Amino acid sequence: MKNILIGITYASIFGLTFMFTKVGISYAEPISILAFRFSFAFFGVLILYLLKIIKVRMRIIFNKNMLYLILMQPILGFSFEIVGIQYVKSFEAGIFVATIPIIVAVVSNLFLNEKPNFRQIIYIFLGFFGVIYIQYMNYSGELSFSIFGSALIFVSVFCAAMFNIFSRKVSKLMYPSEITFLMMLIGFIFFMSWYLISLLLSNNINDFFLPFKNINSTLAILYLGFIASILGFFLVNHNLKHFPAHVSSIFANIATIVSILAGVIFLGERIYLHHIIGSIMIMIGVYGVVSNNKNRNIAQ
Repeated sequence: MKNILIGITYASIFGLTFMFTKVGISYAEPISILAFRFSFAFFGVLILYLLKIIKVRMRIIFNKNMLYLILMQPILGFSFEIVGIQYVKSFEAGIFVATIPIIVAVVSNLFLNEKPNFRQIIYIFLGFFGVIYIQYMNYSGELSFSIFGSALIFVSVFCAAMFNIFSRKVSKLMYPSEITFLMMLIGFIFFMSWYLISLLLSNNINDFFLPFKNINSTLAILYLGFIASILGFFLVNHNLKHFPAHVSSIFANIATIVSILAGVIFLGERIYLHHIIGSIMIMIGVYGVVSNNKNRNIAQ
């Protein structure tokens, strides 16, 4: 039950990231938001380590799976996402994100020998169709896909799915806090370097602190850095230590429900019948995957 609540918690955290990211990039370039997001995240986990709140062994085990994990997330996953999101509509992005549990179910069988049973497969697709139904009903424009943008987002989503696999592998050797620490460190180095180079090439180094000239953008960065990056990824890595990858990834669909509630509560948006129907499909899907897990303790 504790791990189930953790799954709902990090799904809720990530469900709010779209809203905060949307706020942030309305005032500054996407790469600047990403650079400061991981800057705050890294210094946050560094302070937690110095205060001995989290445990990070300095002789961290660098194996190929950890290197693959860092490559998938945050480097490739966020890089392709930040470029691709500029070419696709949220409707398209939502469809691709909904495929993460399906991709994880396939690759976890190949890499981890963790095979979902038939009932779990049915529930995974039920949750998938719940997300698709909501996204489709929300969209009111013409259905025009950008092949380039869609390809970038798909690669980003595939990297997110592979992150689940490698985190599951690495969790056997490392603490969740150590995995999160390394992710934030690499994210800080990579995206801050990208941001600084882009400013130097465009001769706009004076705009370095541009994202902090607006209170809304500042709050968005703080949430993305401290809450979404540190707490969110720590909880994900924690659950991947205790849940099979295809079970842990199914909680990602709950993010769709949270984004709907966030729109209603914070943006004054209305909730419609298709939101309720799709949300019920998602929750049944999540419950079905978890309750049909081979581990009876998790099922209970």
